[in-house]
Amino acid sequence: MTPRARLRAALLAAALAGCGSDAGPPRGVSSFWVQVVQVNGEAPPPADAPLPANRGDAVDSWAFRVEARDPAGRRAPFDGMVRLSVEPGAVVDVEADDEGLAVGRNLRLRGGVAEGVVHVTAVYGPTRLWVEDVGYLPAPRDGQPACANGANDDAPGDVLIDFPADPGCAFADDDTEEGGTFSAGASKPVAYALPRVADIQGGGSATPYAFEGIEVNTAAPQRVVVTRVASDGFYVTDLGGQDGGYNHLFAYNFNTPANMRVCDRLEYLAGTVNEFFGFTELSFPSYEIAPFEEGAECQVPEPRALDARTIADASAMERLESGLVRVEGFHISENFGPKPARNNVFGPEQSSCDLNGDGQVDFESPAEGSCGNACSRDPECSEWTGYSARGNYKVTDGSSMIQIQTGTVSAFDPTSHRGEVLGAATGTLRNFSGGSLNWTIEARCPDDLVCEAPGCAPAAKPSNEACVRRRSLNDNDAETN
Repeated sequence: MTPRARLRAALLAAALAGCGSDAGPPRGVSSFWVQVVQVNGEAPPPADAPLPANRGDAVDSWAFRVEARDPAGRRAPFDGMVRLSVEPGAVVDVEADDEGLAVGRNLRLRGGVAEGVVHVTAVYGPTRLWVEDVGYLPAPRDGQPACANGANDDAPGDVLIDFPADPGCAFADDDTEEGGTFSAGASKPVAYALPRVADIQGGGSATPYAFEGIEVNTAAPQRVVVTRVASDGFYVTDLGGQDGGYNHLFAYNFNTPANMRVCDRLEYLAGTVNEFFGFTELSFPSYEIAPFEEGAECQVPEPRALDARTIADASAMERLESGLVRVEGFHISENFGPKPARNNVFGPEQSSCDLNGDGQVDFESPAEGSCGNACSRDPECSEWTGYSARGNYKVTDGSSMIQIQTGTVSAFDPTSHRGEVLGAATGTLRNFSGGSLNWTIEARCPDDLVCEAPGCAPAAKPSNEACVRRRSLNDNDAETN
């Protein structure tokens, strides 16, 4: 064998010896095994019988077990704190049998194992319990945390000191500046139902799911029907037996949704929930319209009639937000015109509180603010600047008042009919938290405005006809194609 061949043989033998050496399997924490054992004292619900979506107004208890695992899947002897979270939803706190093992949303494992109870809220849909090692070690109550002592307590080469500068500090009361392994684990999903429209509205003035991306429950018995198609989105009502209200919602689509009409039923609806000045919206919506059925009855509900008592009740109005409503026998305010008011005195042509002519009412200005507030309190005053900017104007029955918006009735000029009684004004109910007059009825089409003036409908139509543009399975232009 030549010297070169012997060298190659030696190198190959060394390489094979290296590959064959056994230093044992890798050690340390690689992941966490998480199991939810009970939900509210009972076995976790099956997927076909989920719990109702949690609106954030109740707290559920999940009993669980956590085990640290090494890369080979064996239990790892981890003795440290882990951070608990749920997705979607929020963790309220954590309980453990031994005192001191649970701190806020954190739990200490001993010997790689821990058991406890986590209290959760605002959970919906398939929800998982997450566990992560973020390197958090709570300092004793009477001690000074390493992450708040003004000293560098970790590696000498690390010049970062304390929370929040040092990334190894999870919180200000962290007693170690060293980061965690960030190993994590999640449980199997716990079955909750998707939130209904009423759950998203939340039963109050604000949604419990603000800024969350949510799929709306559209499965039976829910029946989500389109009640209005607007220039910037669409309105839906859930007919699924929700007598308590809150079952209406606006989806902000930025433009008119394609191929959607009043009466359509949605099989799928999802988007990001938010509050726009007190008005609950579903932004960036995704949706699927149920297949059209020839001869199917339109199920848009009849509008709710508003009386003085309902208009004065903020909770009652919240229940109707984005729903179809109607006022009857109200008249347009008598004082409604472009000329500036003088000393808070208004006239038929004189209801503008933009006293300096800059195009807006400045409520920080003593003069304009006083004028705007005086007009808001006066049932017979419709402030001109609000009308010129948004098309809203006031109607009243003498004792109560509300704003309406009839821009969709293009042939109707409200300023030409100030003081006149409207037979009926129907539309979707919108909320805006600014000012004292927060609610506006927005007409969907000329069918929604009943009066004797040009452009109005002569009489109110039933909801299965008003503003309905029928679909057809046939080609209307078949003879001209």
